[in-house]
Amino acid sequence: MNIRSYVLLFLVLLSSFPLQSADMPEEIKRQLVFGVRAAKNDHWDEAIYRWQKVLQLDHDNVMAHNNLAVAYEQMGEYDLAMEEYEIAYRLESQSEIIKNNLDRFRDFYRKYQRQKK
Repeated sequence: MNIRSYVLLFLVLLSSFPLQSADMPEEIKRQLVFGVRAAKNDHWDEAIYRWQKVLQLDHDNVMAHNNLAVAYEQMGEYDLAMEEYEIAYRLESQSEIIKNNLDRFRDFYRKYQRQKK
């Protein structure tokens, strides 16, 4: 499976994430949804911008960290992607989606680092 296939798979998973709680501020929900729509249309810079806005409002937002990781991965910013995946996992280590994303990316990242040497 190539990186684009993985990204599309993760976007499906991302859009299936529940919007954490009913009391999540509407602005955060809007930014999260806007970012997913932008990413689905290959507008990764816009998606990153939206998810960074979420983190300005709620620095512990798991969905924003996970989504940013996917976006950075798509953009080839692998160090930033690893950082965001790890933050998402620290915030919500019980989530199978978060754990699977991190595990899959760690495998890729190890291979990537070996090839760089």
